[in-house]
Amino acid sequence: CDAKMPLKVRLFALLAVALTSFACIPPPAGYKWYYVRRGDTLWSVARKNGVDPFKLIYANNIKNPSLIYPGMKLRVPVKINRTTARRIKRLPTKPVWHKKTKIKFKWPAAGEVARNFGKQGMHRYLGILVKTKSKKIHAAAAGKVSFTGTVGTFGKTIIIKHPGGYHTVYANLGKILVESGKNVSPLTAIATPGKIRKNGGIYYFEIRYNTEAIDPLLYLD
Repeated sequence: CDAKMPLKVRLFALLAVALTSFACIPPPAGYKWYYVRRGDTLWSVARKNGVDPFKLIYANNIKNPSLIYPGMKLRVPVKINRTTARRIKRLPTKPVWHKKTKIKFKWPAAGEVARNFGKQGMHRYLGILVKTKSKKIHAAAAGKVSFTGTVGTFGKTIIIKHPGGYHTVYANLGKILVESGKNVSPLTAIATPGKIRKNGGIYYFEIRYNTEAIDPLLYLD
């Protein structure tokens, strides 16, 4: 900058250069940048980019998905070609919790599976929907509550982080009974189920290995 330029003008010029340089930083391999616009939500951003909203949460280490703001820069996973794939550290393709941890996932609440994991018709479901008569939903395994709040069409939602890169997701809940940051055990009541009729309720449940959803029925004890 010109030394004769007023100090305030020079500071603004340096700030503009810094911001421009920051904006030009390329995204990590396997991602692209998305700048949040006015009116965006995490779920509308996920829908626009054709990605799973929970992958956005994990990729950006977002503590509260309700608090994104215009101008915020998000890492968005993209489909990768062979050249890019060579530069990315590959994750195991199969869950290995039984080899590395002693986690045993228990049913959050006893009930009847109303909708299974996987592709059904034109839709792919990343978790199971369970009808239950239980009054409480419990943590499926010991861990730490990483998120509580309302998540788009999922409604009231809880995410629990477990050892070995595992997360469990509980949604379509009635009342949330725990706070983010709380350590929980399989005996901890974390919520009440959502109501579908006078004599019963319903809840949605996912198990994730890193960011990949896996069939809960293969892991529930």
